[in-house]
Amino acid sequence: MLHHFHKFSLTIRKKIERLNVLQIIGVNLAGFTFFSAIIIPQANDIAYTLEVTLATQETTIEMSATDAFFQWPMSKFGLTSRFSLGHPGIDLTAPLGAPLFPVAAGTVSWTQNQSVGYGNHLLVTHERGIKSLYAHLSKIAVTPGQEVSKATSLGTVGATGWATGYHLHLEIYQDDVPINPLEVLPALTIK
Repeated sequence: MLHHFHKFSLTIRKKIERLNVLQIIGVNLAGFTFFSAIIIPQANDIAYTLEVTLATQETTIEMSATDAFFQWPMSKFGLTSRFSLGHPGIDLTAPLGAPLFPVAAGTVSWTQNQSVGYGNHLLVTHERGIKSLYAHLSKIAVTPGQEVSKATSLGTVGATGWATGYHLHLEIYQDDVPINPLEVLPALTIK
């Protein structure tokens, strides 16, 4: 039964994103998006898998082409939730324990272990006001103040906090404003 709800929620979310609808009959869809992304269980068996070739394309946020570029935090994952009004990041599914890496070099600002909300999560501060948040980790492998390169393991994929399946919730900020990670990370190669 839960599997049918997951298919239903994915179908509805895709239609809403395609139509770019923010309100219908005065009802804000942010709550519905939250419900379909968080409350309705996410399946571990995604119909598609995205494989990303790291460091094949440089992408920047308000930086010149010679500055640091971003990478995906995992090399193989499923994309289940996109950036929206009620969801300031993207959700990337992967098996429990899959390693996670920072989207760019930086410094770990803080780490938190919680049983609610984002669960085990951390924030990395990068150059020029850019920050990235990694949530629902099963294990955090870094400490506050630690310098990290793009090859440093931040931790592993989990389902802590208000997660209903194994995934990474990724948020990227510039000057403390959330931006769509799909607009700044390298283009995806579907295999």
